[in-house]
Amino acid sequence: MPLPSITSKRRLVQAVLITTALLLPFASLGGNPFLRMDINLRTLFMAGVPVRLDQFYLVLLATLFIVATFLLLTMILGRVWCGWLCPQTVFNDLAELINDRFRTRVSGRISRLIEHGIALILSLLIAFSLFCWFMAPAQVASSLLDITANLILTVCFLLASLFGYLNLLFVKRGFCRSYCPYGRFQAALADEGTLNLTFLQETRDRCLRCDACVRSCPMGIDIRHGFQIECISCGRCIDACREVMERRPGESGLIDYCFGTVRGTRFRLGSKSFLLGVATIVLGVGLVWGLAGRKQAAFALQRITAAEPLALPDGFNAQPWSAIIGNRTDVPVKYSLRAVMSPADEVSLLGPVQDILVAPNEHREITFLIRSKQRRTASRAVVLQLLSGNTIVASVKIHL
Repeated sequence: MPLPSITSKRRLVQAVLITTALLLPFASLGGNPFLRMDINLRTLFMAGVPVRLDQFYLVLLATLFIVATFLLLTMILGRVWCGWLCPQTVFNDLAELINDRFRTRVSGRISRLIEHGIALILSLLIAFSLFCWFMAPAQVASSLLDITANLILTVCFLLASLFGYLNLLFVKRGFCRSYCPYGRFQAALADEGTLNLTFLQETRDRCLRCDACVRSCPMGIDIRHGFQIECISCGRCIDACREVMERRPGESGLIDYCFGTVRGTRFRLGSKSFLLGVATIVLGVGLVWGLAGRKQAAFALQRITAAEPLALPDGFNAQPWSAIIGNRTDVPVKYSLRAVMSPADEVSLLGPVQDILVAPNEHREITFLIRSKQRRTASRAVVLQLLSGNTIVASVKIHL
C-alpha cells in the first residue's frame, strides 16, 4: 500500500500558516486586536490583552518565551522549520506552485511575464500583511490611498514590496543555501532526540541510483551522502524515492524522517531538549502570570529634594513630592490621591490631588505637598493611594 505523500501534508500546513498570517491581523478578542504591535497606541496586544508602553518588561518576557519555544522546536524537529514553516520557504513554494500551473499551458515568454506578475502580487500582499501587524488593516489601507498625507508610510510599503518582489524572482533558495545561518545554528543544537531526514542505513543497499531524490531536491543536494547543512527537510526526496521504489513489488522508500538513522527509532528527549523545555515552561508561566496580574494604572512617587520642607505655623511640615500617573486603559480616566497613616489626622495632601485627568495610554506628572505633623521620632510610614472613583488602583508606601 503506497504511503501518504509528504508534499500534500507540507502544502496543507503551509496553507494553514499563510491563511493564519493573513487573517490574524483582522482577528479581535474582547474588543482588542488578538495580536498586534500597535504603533499609534504604543501598545502590544497579546491574545487581546493590551501591554502598554510602561509594561514592556512583559514584551521582553514574551520575546524570551518565543525564542525558547523556537529553540525547543529546533532541537526536536530539526530543519523541519526550514522546509515547512519558514516564510522564505512558504512563499517561494507558493510562487513555484502557481508558476508550475501556468508553465505547462503557456509559452516561455508569457510564462516569464506571469512569473513577474505573481511575484508582484505576492510581494504586495506580504507587505500589506506585514504593515497590518503594526497598524489596524483599515488604517493601513486608508493611509496608502492618501499618498500625499502619508508619504513616508507609502515609501516604506513600496520598499518592502520591492524587497519581496526581488526575493521571489532572483534570491529564492539562494538565501537558504548561502546566507541563512539557521542550518549551522541548528547543527549546534541537535542532540540525540532531534528529528532527521535520513537515507536509511538498513536499506541503503537497495538504492537503484536513479537520482530521483537529487532531481527533486530544491537545494540541489544528494541526501545519500548523509547529513548536509543545506538540507531543509522539506521531504521532496521522500516522495520522489517512494514513487520509484513502490513500483517494485515489496519495496518502499529508502528515505524518511526518523530519530537517528534507523527507521522505527522512537523519540528520545535529549538532555538539551529537557533543559530548554523546562526553561520554556518557566518563561510561559511567568508570562501568563505577568499578563494576568498587570495593573490598569501606573503610579510612582519621588521626593523633590531640591526644595526644603516648609514649617507651617500650626506645627505641621509640608514636604514637596512629585507623582507620575499612567493610564493604561483605552479611555480617559480621572484619578485622585489619598494619604493613609495612623493616626489619620496627622497627614493630608495639599495641591492638585483631585480630578487628575489622564488621557488613554498617557502619563501625567503632578507636584503636591504632604502635610504631616512635626515629630522628633523616627520616620513614619505613609501609604499614598491612587483612586479611580472609589476604587484603589495602586498604592505606594513611603517614609516621612
